[in-house]
Amino acid sequence: MGLSSLQQPPGEFSCFHSLTKGRLEKEEVFADLERTVSTGMDAYEIIVGADSQQRRSSTSFALVISLIRIGKGGTFFYRTFQERRLSSLQQRIYQEAFYALGLATELREYLHSRMIHVPIRLHFDIGINGPTRKFIHNLLHVAKANNFEAEIKPDSFCASTIADMFTK
Repeated sequence: MGLSSLQQPPGEFSCFHSLTKGRLEKEEVFADLERTVSTGMDAYEIIVGADSQQRRSSTSFALVISLIRIGKGGTFFYRTFQERRLSSLQQRIYQEAFYALGLATELREYLHSRMIHVPIRLHFDIGINGPTRKFIHNLLHVAKANNFEAEIKPDSFCASTIADMFTK
């Protein structure tokens, strides 16, 4: 099973939401990011993160793309969806990471095809305290192998704070 089969959630990331712009298709989100970073005079970075929450019979996921205008705030787009219940913490954490990695890769390819090179980082909802610490080495290695910088708690706000809001 290749990475592409692991990284696409139901609907292939089709519908995102913005607190200021409402419902947007993925292509509209990408175009909005392109417009903002190509016309702005500021420095930008993009962060992609994910979180999940177990439900009785399913797992709720939230994927977030944060656009940070360095030193001046930012905005974000999010997508939520449900999948079958994943039975282990490891399955959930790895699925979150692969969804974030897949979306970040697709966004990077989109921007690079338009000659836009803005840093894209990953935020993983794992940390040195608690049961997720055993996944740190492998997930940071996966990020690095795919040419992404990644951060973990307490610095992974895109996953552990923003995405977390939308899995509750």
